[in-house]
Amino acid sequence: MNIESALADPLAKRILAKALDRLDKAGAEARSRVLRIALDAGTAPEIFAAGSNDDRELAWHVLELLQASGFGEIHLRKAARYGTREEREPGFVVSTDPGAEDRLRAFYGRPRPGLGRYAEWRAIVEASDLPDDIKLVLAATPIVVRDRGASEVFEALMSIRRAHHPELNLMLREVSSSAFWGLSKVLDGRSDIVAALLGENECPYPEQAVHLDVYFAGGCSWLLFIENRTSFERAIHEARIAARDRRSSLYQGAALIYCSGFLGAARRTRRPDGARFFFNFDELSDFSYCAAFHEFVYRQTDAPAAFWGDLDYSGMAILAGLREIFPACRAWEPGYAPMAAQLLSGGGHSPEEAGKSGQRPVAATGCDYADGVLIPAIMNTRRFVDQEWIHIQCGAADDHR
Repeated sequence: MNIESALADPLAKRILAKALDRLDKAGAEARSRVLRIALDAGTAPEIFAAGSNDDRELAWHVLELLQASGFGEIHLRKAARYGTREEREPGFVVSTDPGAEDRLRAFYGRPRPGLGRYAEWRAIVEASDLPDDIKLVLAATPIVVRDRGASEVFEALMSIRRAHHPELNLMLREVSSSAFWGLSKVLDGRSDIVAALLGENECPYPEQAVHLDVYFAGGCSWLLFIENRTSFERAIHEARIAARDRRSSLYQGAALIYCSGFLGAARRTRRPDGARFFFNFDELSDFSYCAAFHEFVYRQTDAPAAFWGDLDYSGMAILAGLREIFPACRAWEPGYAPMAAQLLSGGGHSPEEAGKSGQRPVAATGCDYADGVLIPAIMNTRRFVDQEWIHIQCGAADDHR
């Protein structure tokens, strides 16, 4: 049996059609989550109601061919001691890689939803009475809203031009919500479109300010961006214990900054009107360090900075983003070194186990340590480690000097 025959098999068609249905319904969001189709009597009668062992093995062979061809992986929730593959809660984790998805869509004749709207959008823009320079910008960046036609979306966008009132001091999400049927995020990352639409050099509606928590670990001589809140709180705890015991810590003198996901890497973080910093003060962290912090964030181009987050591709992407606005930012080795060692010793978890199979590989960040040690560790093992692991498995971060 070749892959074409496998794709045409009723079992494969049933499973992969269900996967494509989910992708079509959820849109881009589904590509960031594990797309697992449970194998049971309903989805795989060829396995669970097979007329013979040979028929059952042929069905498994179909799935094995799909796996070998990069369309997904057979996943068994239970270990081998629980019995046969059928008894181990089997499933098929469908690949969300764009190339694999395109191959499936081509074979089954199921184009991606909304792609035809791009040409329609350009035609609508070109037929409008907008100036040519505005048409050039809008035609290049179609706006697609699920279940709304291109003409309807274009008219909603034009309502921004007609209802522009600078004196209202609206934010971009408020403008989006007003124009696009209460949808506040349509214009996220599209301030250039709004600026062009209104004939302005810059968008007059600011994006939502980035909110970041800050704690001074006994000073402010460098910045440490921490991805996860648990690790941020643990760092504060360890800094306070070290101060109480009159000893230094790995966080000594750091402005600890909690930056969930990609928030800290947003370009507006370094604009006074683009970010709100919320300071946590106590006997170790006080107002006297704010001046140095503001100098680092708003004026010093090469401010000393480091990033510590999950050891996965998203973490490396956040580091790369931070380096665009803080060029001296590096991966924080005291935090990442034990995590890399865990991967190389066979630990960590698969991307599928953590719902991270949709993460795209990051080849380089510009940080020597990340590019020479961390990314190769991920690529060679094909596994990740969550940041919180270090607190339980390695103890307090101060033990890793």
